[in-house]
Amino acid sequence: MTTAPWGTTRMGPYPHPGPAPTLTPVIDPETQIAMFLDEHGRTVELGAHGTSTSGLTPTTTSPGDGAGPGGATDADSTESYDQDQSSG
Repeated sequence: MTTAPWGTTRMGPYPHPGPAPTLTPVIDPETQIAMFLDEHGRTVELGAHGTSTSGLTPTTTSPGDGAGPGGATDADSTESYDQDQSSG
């Protein structure tokens, strides 16, 4: 007889989230920034969103000066991540 994994015995259905609010995207004519309006025409604040960049920089090393054969090589990579958090 196979027993169910412990974690699956703790699972249950997600609760129903209910209806999502209807939002209408518009462009502010003065600032040219996207805004969202609710069903009553009020601006909805979505929190601070910014931009981010990330990159993976590979590095490789080779042995010696290239005059002779063989030797060990090594490969590595460095990840960088920068986030610019806007002030809302």
